[in-house]
Amino acid sequence: MPRAKKPPKPKITADQRKDWRNLPLEHWNVLTLQQMFTDLNREHYGVETYVPMRGYGFEQGVLKRALTDYGASALRESITRAFREYRPTPQYPQLTAGFMVAFMLTRIMPVVLAEQVRAEKQAECCGDNADNNVLTDDEIIDLF
Repeated sequence: MPRAKKPPKPKITADQRKDWRNLPLEHWNVLTLQQMFTDLNREHYGVETYVPMRGYGFEQGVLKRALTDYGASALRESITRAFREYRPTPQYPQLTAGFMVAFMLTRIMPVVLAEQVRAEKQAECCGDNADNNVLTDDEIIDLF
């Protein structure tokens, strides 16, 4: 008896990968991150043409390594924080992915990872709902 085949996974198009605000994190890749940098530079600094640091090949390499090492969630949070911190100058009017990974990620990522671990421990210990640890008035009276 032949084995039943699994239905094929739906293909994700390049346009869907570029929609980083709606694409689930498990489907993020380098194209998604590059589009995020392009969009955020346009929104934050008014840069219409994104010019990568040392070329697209270099940026793709550092983004791929960061995505593999840290995961999409931590990298997305780090990029968001980097855009909050960065102050453009006339000489450097945009934040490039290469600069962020090479010079800012080492400072931002440990904080992001520590916060993720803290949030996981809190969710494990206390549950996702903070109301789980709230005592009722009767329980407080019973304590005294």
